[in-house]
Parts: sequence; structure tokens; C-alpha cells
Amino acid sequence: MRRVLLAAVAAGALHNSTFAQTTFATITGLVTDPHGAVMVGTIVTATRVDNNYVYTAKSNDSGYYSIGQLLEGEYVVRAEAPGFKTFVIESVRLADQELRRLDIRMEIGTIATTVEVKGGASLIETEKARISDTKDANIIKNLPLNQRSLWDFVGQNPGIVQAASGTATRRFSGSRNNQSDASVDGITISNGRDGTQITPLVNYVESMAEVRVDMANNTAEFGALGQVTVISKSGTNELHGSAFDYYQTPIFVSRNPFASSGSAGITHSPGATIGGPVWFPHLYNGKNKTFFFFSYETTRGSQVHDLVNPTVPLASWRQGIFTSTPGSVTIKNPFAAGSPAFAGNTIPTAQLNPVAQKIQDLFYPLPNFGNTSVFQSQNYRQLLSREFDPSIYWTSRIDHRFSERDFVFGRFTWAKQYTRTWDDNLPTIGRIQNVRENQGANISYSRTFRPNLLNEFRWGFAYNDQPRNGAQNGPAVVEELGLQGLAPNLPDVAGIFQVAWSGLGLQSITQQVWRHPGFKNKVFQFQDDMSWFRGRHTLKAGFVVARTYYADGQVPTAGSLVSGGSNLFGSAQFSNKYTGFAYSDFLLGIPTTTARSFPNFVDHELRWSYDLFITDEFKFSPTLTFDLGMRYELHPSAVNTDGYNSIFDIGSGKIVVPDGSMSKVSAIFPQNYVGIETASQAGLPNSLVRTDKNNFAPRIGVAWRPFGNNTVFRGGFGIFYDIVPETSASNSVPFALDQPSYTNPTTPNVILPLVYPSTTAGPSTVTLPTAVNPDIKIPYSMQYNATVEHQQGSTAFRLSYIGTNTRHGDYMYNINQPLPSTTPYVNKPRAFPAYPAINYLTNGAGHQYNAMTAEVKRRGAQGLTYQLSYTLARDIGDLERGQAPENAYDRARERGPWIDIPTHTVTGNLIWDVPVGRGKRFLSNSNAFVNVLASGWSTSLIYTYRRGRFLSPQWTGPDPTNTAFTSSTTPANVTIRPDILVDPNLPAGQRTVNEWFDVNAFTKPAAGRFGTSGPGVIIGPPVNVWDAGIFKAFPIKERVSIRWEITAINVLNHPNWSDPNTNISQTGNAGVISSVGSAASNVSGAGNPLDPSGARAFRTGLRIEF
Repeated sequence: MRRVLLAAVAAGALHNSTFAQTTFATITGLVTDPHGAVMVGTIVTATRVDNNYVYTAKSNDSGYYSIGQLLEGEYVVRAEAPGFKTFVIESVRLADQELRRLDIRMEIGTIATTVEVKGGASLIETEKARISDTKDANIIKNLPLNQRSLWDFVGQNPGIVQAASGTATRRFSGSRNNQSDASVDGITISNGRDGTQITPLVNYVESMAEVRVDMANNTAEFGALGQVTVISKSGTNELHGSAFDYYQTPIFVSRNPFASSGSAGITHSPGATIGGPVWFPHLYNGKNKTFFFFSYETTRGSQVHDLVNPTVPLASWRQGIFTSTPGSVTIKNPFAAGSPAFAGNTIPTAQLNPVAQKIQDLFYPLPNFGNTSVFQSQNYRQLLSREFDPSIYWTSRIDHRFSERDFVFGRFTWAKQYTRTWDDNLPTIGRIQNVRENQGANISYSRTFRPNLLNEFRWGFAYNDQPRNGAQNGPAVVEELGLQGLAPNLPDVAGIFQVAWSGLGLQSITQQVWRHPGFKNKVFQFQDDMSWFRGRHTLKAGFVVARTYYADGQVPTAGSLVSGGSNLFGSAQFSNKYTGFAYSDFLLGIPTTTARSFPNFVDHELRWSYDLFITDEFKFSPTLTFDLGMRYELHPSAVNTDGYNSIFDIGSGKIVVPDGSMSKVSAIFPQNYVGIETASQAGLPNSLVRTDKNNFAPRIGVAWRPFGNNTVFRGGFGIFYDIVPETSASNSVPFALDQPSYTNPTTPNVILPLVYPSTTAGPSTVTLPTAVNPDIKIPYSMQYNATVEHQQGSTAFRLSYIGTNTRHGDYMYNINQPLPSTTPYVNKPRAFPAYPAINYLTNGAGHQYNAMTAEVKRRGAQGLTYQLSYTLARDIGDLERGQAPENAYDRARERGPWIDIPTHTVTGNLIWDVPVGRGKRFLSNSNAFVNVLASGWSTSLIYTYRRGRFLSPQWTGPDPTNTAFTSSTTPANVTIRPDILVDPNLPAGQRTVNEWFDVNAFTKPAAGRFGTSGPGVIIGPPVNVWDAGIFKAFPIKERVSIRWEITAINVLNHPNWSDPNTNISQTGNAGVISSVGSAASNVSGAGNPLDPSGARAFRTGLRIEF
């Protein structure tokens, strides 16, 4: 066996990996005789009820047996030994990854005599230190959540909250960004780039058999602090299926208190599932061997109506007639000597620029709202209709058991989401046609070499592509307008000639920037796990290899004259510089400022990662189990496969690029501004960041059962490394640069169709790449817990302390920031006087999370399932990935309560099958008519309470510290924390949406220093929400039923306010709340699934199940 383990470790060392894991369950226990002596050689079998798969083991010399690689589901466990009665445990319900302890006490008698007991589902963890929760398909189906995405159910667990940094990041018992993972059937759905997940792969739930959430102290099999595991449904020996539709209409949705009208549009979420044995008449019968499952889900809706209300030029202006202008402007002729006024304030038709005329005819409709002869804002209105943007999702799975030794299954998931909105506020631009495509798959092969030696190999991938396509084609627009002076070799992609206005208020002409491929991820995983049951030890070793490919191609957006746009196909801004009025300047084709961009490169990144682990579950005694493990992670940084990555080296003061990339530096790069050197010259690898190779992660767990298996004291400690390492980012500098925008002189050189003069030089400065510590380490976290659990009948109680802290957290700071004082910025010494701010990425940040959780739960007994928990938590920290301190030299000043970890959290859910009707507690002898009306009812509830977030005040104004870059003695405008005078939090009875906190508790910082306020001193509004559902089943035949349901989120319509405006400089709005929470309560399904605080929304549904 030593050779086997060494082979596993060696194989892992030769490959790359991420989060090794198995999804199978294990049954283990001690076999004893009536006197308590251990029994050797007892045959123990576990039979899966749904498909009659049989698994066999023998008790070893220590009396222990272990049966591994068990699919989730219901089992019958049977123990047999000569001279003893057969011992049978019925209805043993196993969850994925569960380690179930079933001790067997044999009785003397004949094998033909049976001793039967009930197993049920275990409500407590008896063998490991981890803190987890599992919800099966029945719970998922019955909880009253209108948006039935994975993340809606994840949020029902204690200690899990939505991160303030974005909807793709969640906190698991104090975890930070890049410290959690999610998988389907053991294969990650994380994007492999920033630690977030490819969420559309789990946006529908009909294919999910179980959802497991590991909140704390994972074993060495797992690399992440927080782990979500989805197990897909498989077929059974009986053909099962369903067809359903969920429906929502505007009358079901309460009006947002800040909106003038309610929601619009109808949505349907139909779908179907089917699963069973693979069967071909007269050819193959797959019962007990081969099974299939297929699910299809989609969201459809009624037509969507979009109101566009741009401000467009008057009809008279389009003809060059300016007798009606704001302020009665006199229109001058800049082409005539002395710039005399045009007669009658009218530009002769012959002088109108043909390109300008084409632009206005193509893109500006005529005014149709209000007095169309007088210029006013939003003078065009049109209600546009378009089809609903659907989403489609399907999953298929095949299971096959060749023999008791060999089992294989495979799954494929495919999803598409459409976005076909009107592009920009001008209807003439057209509609975008975006399609996001996602795929996920896995193949698993399990081999039983001996009853005590098992192996599982998995391969799988997760795929994401989210392109963006504007409505107009760039080259076609350029050809139509006859534009000249643009960059050579323009790509055949979506784009538009941008038009911006200064001081006029007209709608700009722009569109969504082209992006293809867009955030394209391909994450491949190879896993292998080997388990060996030996005496009192269960040894497991394995490796995971992962290959992450990322591609992103987009048009350049830097320096765009229109916010969010691109200069690739030219941009022009018009003012009153030449004629006295911006639109008459436009009609003459004379821009004030123009810009062009050069095509950008496609960012291709590749990253390999390698993980090894070994664990030993050691049964020290019948009441004491140790779970020991070690994990090693080798995660090199990603590399740009084309060599387009760069960093700024603070040692040499130069930009560093990979070897072989000097030839790719832009010809217009300003060599006299900053130097460039290769990775070899800087003593760096081509990734520009040295690989951190010292990432050993020990895990220790202990479980003690001094009073039997119904009470357990558990504790654990582990080290966990961040999932994705920092990398040298792909940068346009110094490879793809743009010329600076061009300002037309008094005598214009640029007149349409010319967009940019050919004589303009390149930029004199560039934005420096981020400076990265080349020896940056992968941050690690220590997590520990102490837990006591007790199961009394069908009810379990848990009390846990969980602590999580991060060390060597990555963050950035401005290494070129001067010290704060009253001396003007330009007169202060700086590390690099020739440059502005230089962000330096390094280690040093951290936090400490402490929490106590009390939980009680009941699972299915007498038709009642519930879970109720209370968490008291506090998380104190400074910064996390991507954040920077205000004062580069005082990171401790950022230390405070973490914004999104609430002090008090209560989560609860309940499902109750009402005990009315035949065979139930009430009306058990009712007649058929009464039974149809009274039976089959059930109800469910969800309750969520979270104390408000810890918010930070802000102040905006001239920099009092003189630390922000400016090229003159005039301070730059900054937004920083102010001085604090008193506690800003008002008594609960005085808080209103118009004054949530005391704005007068703050004042602007004194000259020469930063403000005295720490972060997180304002407590935001809490979340307090009840969700409810009512369900009625109508049995049609023995195996066919119809179910009607209606669910409501925020059924009491309790207002749950969003956070207030915390910028005290915004007089009139500071302390004001202007919206409610972002739950998915509207008919489009938009919103944050972990934020349950939207307006009340009902949804009804009908299901047929067989």
C-alpha cells in the first residue's frame, strides 16, 4: 500500500490541480457481539434502494467495517455472521460526502432470524470537525423561493452572507474574496481566475439531488474555506418525471415604495424532467445497472416595453436654422474673415457638412414630445417593444455499473442567456444581440480493487463565454459616413462613430462596446482519489490537476470621449468654440476635440495548478476519532500566452515585460518617459511573479462521543490558502497605446470627414502598470471551531464557535504617495517624482472573524422539517484583495468592523405537511370528496434577519492632505473619510429614510491630515423578511399527482431599506435612503439571490409528477 500512496503523490506532483474532492458517501462502524467484544469477518452490505446497487465489506481485525464510494440516497444496510441473527438497518439516508457511523451490535441466533432497526437521516456529524448543511431535492422543491437558483438556497445557512464587493462573492464563516468554491458532481464551476463562480451553471435546480454547504473546517480534500457541492439527479429503477410551469404577473408584485408605478410584464418558467432505467425493447434492459436522467428548464415572458427619452436636436436646427436657441445665441461663420454672423442666424444649405447631415439623419429622430419648436430636455419619447430575453438550461446524466467493482457516470449541463435590449437611449442605434453560453460536464469512474481499497477518477470542465455586441457595425458606419484619419487595420466588429456635446445637453451618440470573446473561461480538472480502509485507519490520498484558460477581446475604452464607449471608430466632441453654438459647430463639421484608438489585442491567459492531499481518519477508540490531513498546493501565476503582461519594477523604476515581448512594444511608446526591460534583465520569470512553493495546509479534526453516538464534541483546525494567486495583469501598456485626444486649433485642422490629423505625435506619458511584489505570497487563513451537537429523536441541536483569520492578505497601496501635510503636492518629495500614483501590490492585510452559532433542526419526522439558527459574529480587519488604504503609510487606520458581516443573524426555514386527510391525524376517516379537498396540503416558511452593514462615511472636496496627484499647487478633488465628532448612529426610533444617521456627527478633515473617522462607524438598515408558500397535491393515480402552489417573498411586505448615502458632502442627500433591497422580486428575475429584501412578490406554479 505504501507503493500505492507514493504513486498517487507522484502522479499529483507531475500534474496541476485545484480543489480535490469526492462526492461519495461512506458508511463505517464497529461490529460487536452481545458482550461488546469486536467481531471479525462480519459481512456488511449496503443496498441502494433506487437502483439496487449492492456494496459489500467485511469487519476487520479491529472489528471495524467501511463501505465507500456510495451515491447519495436511501440504503438498506445488512450484517451477517454465522451463529448470529441478521442485522438490518432500514431507510438509511446518506447525503453526499457524508461519513455515517452505524455501529452494529449482533445478537446470537440463526441467520434466518432478522433484527431490524430504522436508520433515517443523520442530523449531526459524528466523525469530522467540519460544519456543514445538506438540503435534498424535496426541501429545495418546497422552500418558498421565487428564484430557484442555487444561491437562494445557500443563503439559508448560518454564517453565509453576500459580500458587499459583488453578487459573485459570498462569505462563508468569515471567508474573504477568493476563498470559496462551488462544484457540481465534484467538478468546480469557479472561473479559475478570480475565485468567483460561473453562476448560470447552477441557476436552475430541477436537476439537483442535493446541495451541500461546508461552512467551516473542511478536510484536506478541499482547498477552500467555504465549499458548495451540488449533486445532480440520477435515474432509478422506476421511470420518474415531471412537467411544470411557474407563473408571475405584475399584479403579483407590490410596488417599490420609491417607484411611481409597479412592475410590468409576465414571466413563465416552464420545464420538465424524466429519468429511469435505460431500456431498448428486445435489445437492452438497464434495470439495476444503467440509468438516465434529463431535465429542461427555461424562463420566458411577455413582450418587454422600454421607454427611450433622449434629448434630440430641433427640426429647424437640422436645417441650419437657429432662430430658436437657448439664450438667443448669434451664430457666427468661422470660415469668413472676422467670423461674421450668418444672416438670419441660418447656415446656408450649401455650407452644411454632408457627414454631419448623414449623422443626424441616421441617428437623431425628430422631437415628438412637448413643444417641439422649443428646445427642452427629453423632447423625444417612444415606447419600444421587444421580445423577452429568455434563458435556457438543460442537464443530462448517465449512470452505469459494470459490476460491483466498476461504476461510471457522466453529466453534461448547457445554459444560454439572451440579452437583446435597445442599445443606448437612441432608438435609431438598434438592439444588441448578446448570448451568454455556459457548459459544464464531468465523467467519474470508480474502481474497487479490494473491499478495502477503492479508487475514483474524475474529469470535467466548466465553460463560460459572455460576449458583448453593439448594434452597429463599426466598419460599415465608417464607410457610410466616409470617415478618414482613423487607425489602420480596423477590425470587422461592432462599433460606431461617437458624438459628444459640451454645454448643450443633447443625447450623445454611442453604443455598447464590442467584446468577443468576453470573459471566456475554460477550466479543466483531472482528479484522482484513492481510499484504503486498514484496521482503525481510513487513509485517503489524491491529486487534482486544473488547467484554466481565459480569453477576453475588447475594443479599447481608455480615453473615450463618451463615458463607457470607445474611440476605435472615431469620436468627436462639439462645443460653441467656432460658431458660438455647439450644434451649428456640428453642422459645419468642426469638432472641438477628436480621438481615435488603435485595435487592442485579445488577452489570452493560461494557468495550471497542482494539489496533493492525504488524510487519515483514525478511530482511536470506539468513542474518539481523529481526522488528520495534509494538503500541498502549487499554484503558479497565470501567464499571457502572447506575452502581453507587464509590471512596474519599483527597484529599477522601469516597466518589465516577458522575454520576447520587446518587439511587441507600441511604436508610439514614449521611451523618454519610462524605460522598459525584459524579465531576464529584471531577474524574473516570464510570469513576472515568482511561484510561491511553500503552501502546506495541515488539517486536524477530533470527534468525541462519550455518551454514545447521539452526542458529540467536535473541534478542528486548518490552514487554507487563497484559491487563485495574484498575477501580473495583461496590460495595454506598453503594447497597445492610443494617441492623445486632439484639440482643434482656432483655425481648425480637422473638419469632417477627417477625424484625426496624420501629423499628431504619440502620447508623452502613459499610465504605469501596477507594481507587483515579485515575491508576493499566496495569502493563507487559519480556521478553527469547537462544536457540541446532540440528537434527540428527530431533532438535533448544535452550538459552535468558529474563528477565521487571514494572514499575508494581498492588498495594494500607492508607493508614490507623499506624506500628508499642508505642503502642496507638487512641492513634496516622492519616490518617483516624474510619475503620479503607482499602485504596489503586496502582502500584509488581514482580519479576525469570531462567531457563535446556535442551531436546532428537524428533518421530516411527522411531516415537519425545520432549521433555525442564530449567529453572533464580529469580523475586524483592514483590507482585502483589490483594496487600498487612504494613507499608504498607515494600513492600521483601515482596521474596523467588516462591512458585510452582520453582528446578529437569524435564519430559519420550515416545511410542514398538514396532517389532514385519510391516514393522517385529522379527518383520517373522511369520505372521498372531503379527502380530496382537505388532504395534500403543505406550507413552508423562511425567515431572515440580519443587522445592518457597517458603513463608512465619505467626504468629497479639495485634498486636505496634499497626497493626491495634481500637476499644480491646486489640490486635487478627493473622496476620503471625514473627521468624526460624535456617534453618528441615531436611536432606533429616530431613524428615517430621510435621515438614517446624524450627518452632523462628521465634518471635513482638518488641513494637512486624513480624517479621524474609522471605517464601518455607521450601522446600516437591517434585513427583516418572511417568505411563505402554500402547496396542494391532487393524487390522480397511484404514481401520478398534480401539485399547485403559490409562494411569496417578503410576504408581509416589510420595507427593507438599502444603505443610505454616506457622503456628507452631498448636501440634501447625505443620510438619505433612496431604494429598497435588491432581491429577485420583479418579474424579470433580476436581483441579488442572497438579498431577500425586495418588495413582496407572489408566484404560482403547477406541477405534474409521476
